[in-house]
Amino acid sequence: MNCVVCGVRGLLVGALLAPVLAQAQSPAPAQPGRFETEVVVTAERVETPVAQVPASVVVIGREALQAMPVVQPAEIISFLPGFNLMQGQFYAGRPVTSARGFFGGGEAEYVRLLVDGRPVGDAESGLIDWSLVPVAGVKRVEAFRGPGASFYGDAAVGGVIQIITDRASNLAQVSLSGGTFSSFTGDGLFGRKAKGVMVSLSGAARTTEGAFVHSAAREQVGSGSLEGTKGGTTYRVSATGQSRRRDDPGSLTVAAFTADPASSNSAFRFDNADRTTYLTLFDVKAASAPFHPVARFFVDGRIEDAVRTIYLAPGLSDTKARDLTSRSVGGSVEGEQSLGGHGATLRAGLDVARDRLETAYRAFSGGTAGAALTSATGSRVRLGVFGSATYDPAPRMRLVGAVRFDRIDDGSFVATGTALPDKTAWSPRGGVTVRLSEKGSVVAFGQVARAFKAPTLDQMFDPRPYPDFRGGSFSISNRRLLPQRMRNVEGGLSGGGRVSWSALAYRMDVESEIDFDVRTFSYANLGESRHVGLEFEAQGNWTARVQPMVSYALVQVTDQSAANTSAQLKNVPKHLLSVGAAFNVPTVVSGTIRVRHTTGGFLDDANTLAIDGPTTVDLRVRHSLGRHFIFLDVTNLTDRVYQEYGYTLTDFRGQVVPYVYAGAGRGVRLGTTLSF
Repeated sequence: MNCVVCGVRGLLVGALLAPVLAQAQSPAPAQPGRFETEVVVTAERVETPVAQVPASVVVIGREALQAMPVVQPAEIISFLPGFNLMQGQFYAGRPVTSARGFFGGGEAEYVRLLVDGRPVGDAESGLIDWSLVPVAGVKRVEAFRGPGASFYGDAAVGGVIQIITDRASNLAQVSLSGGTFSSFTGDGLFGRKAKGVMVSLSGAARTTEGAFVHSAAREQVGSGSLEGTKGGTTYRVSATGQSRRRDDPGSLTVAAFTADPASSNSAFRFDNADRTTYLTLFDVKAASAPFHPVARFFVDGRIEDAVRTIYLAPGLSDTKARDLTSRSVGGSVEGEQSLGGHGATLRAGLDVARDRLETAYRAFSGGTAGAALTSATGSRVRLGVFGSATYDPAPRMRLVGAVRFDRIDDGSFVATGTALPDKTAWSPRGGVTVRLSEKGSVVAFGQVARAFKAPTLDQMFDPRPYPDFRGGSFSISNRRLLPQRMRNVEGGLSGGGRVSWSALAYRMDVESEIDFDVRTFSYANLGESRHVGLEFEAQGNWTARVQPMVSYALVQVTDQSAANTSAQLKNVPKHLLSVGAAFNVPTVVSGTIRVRHTTGGFLDDANTLAIDGPTTVDLRVRHSLGRHFIFLDVTNLTDRVYQEYGYTLTDFRGQVVPYVYAGAGRGVRLGTTLSF
């Protein structure tokens, strides 16, 4: 451990002991973290018991979060069964998420993130900024895997994750940590309730030199909310502001990775992103009205300056500076009505949003941005109308159905009268849950659904110019792209009691798959793929001292239009295994240990270049002192050298050169959380 960590450790211990000794109160017994499975709101957009959801759902509550080695939201996602997060640590780079074999590679997103019901994602790509929420302000994280387009529309293909922030009254908490890679985080939450009005403030500051050369980052985020009830109507106003800068070390050839996995590619020595973001949200819910209406309105904005390098061929790169401004305005109205007996309910709603994007590219040479080259300005207008219903034909059976219509209009990006492909979609869903025992401890579930993924604005209209080496330039965007469309069927079993468990199988067929076409050097709808998988997870609940946990996902993703329909698509690991336990020795230690193993991924679709994926051990050890605690986190305990994902390029002699993004080495941090 370096001297920076030692200094931080002294400050943290001193900061902890002063209030603890002053309060001199007896320690409260710590409880091991565990997954919660009672009621969720994400899967059906309304509070629903998990046993009535025809899909796999998991919830991580505040207690479990405090026992896990996490200090920023992306690290939480790596603990969700079935979701694969690469470079998820704050000091490791830009997080890339995949689920059920959908991998966007940092260019597109196939998982929908919600924060208190508001969709979050970059306007041009849909990519998720995981740094937007202070961990201290997270009350719970809900996630369900599989298509959620019938409720959430575009991009809800691999799954939906919702972060629900804390609204607890009379709570104050501060968390500080420091460790290797010169990393430091400070996180806090303050809440007070008076005369029926709840005020919450939260914030975080994070800084690191990074696990690699040229991977430093800094983030500051602050949030505030005001919530109350008047005349049977609950309202909430919230606002978030964020500033973030991050350097990008780039990808390495396999040879360079083998020599020094913590090095940086010199071609990327100027790459960085500097952004400022704001988000506002206004919620109104009339609980006493017959239809229980909920209205939500949001205004978001972002300003970003970035420098990015892209390889055209091995050893031949192109660097450009990008200026980007985006503004989003939208909202939703929804409600539900009970229709009488047999659990019959009807729910309907409307989502609408307008994303305004202004982007320009400038030449970049010698560390300096030059003259403007190209630009694009326009708006994407999104409209979604949905409805759902439930019905219980028998005491142990529930039928659910939903359908959504989406329309996306990008006409302002092109000249008047220019035709663009139709971007409309119907996303129906039908499901059933059956309690196989009188007490409902074992439940069978199944669903069929359709989903879609619209091409991103960058995939269609990004004006970045690439040199054609003949005095001109070209763009890789393609305004003729069609939405990807998916058909999914899945079924499984779940149970509770001394062991909470879930097992399921699914198959999803994808049409008009969007990928980069090396033949035309542009994005294109290349063909069809098939996603077939098995998922299993379990947690033991028979003792309060140790709660073992295991999850496994088998993911087989193949290109049905290729000559070899059995080859795994690149960058999708076939096997994802996580084994761990939450533990608690009262008045001594508590925490979580987890071993994560992924294998069966390749850098190429021909499956000739295997990815040396991670087998990592992550650990949090926590000691409680009254309402406070100190913790020690160790990520990648064995200091395993591994590859996260990558790609291949062909040089001018026809030889294939593989490039990879490295995983972070061992990270150690010491921290304290103070509650008042």
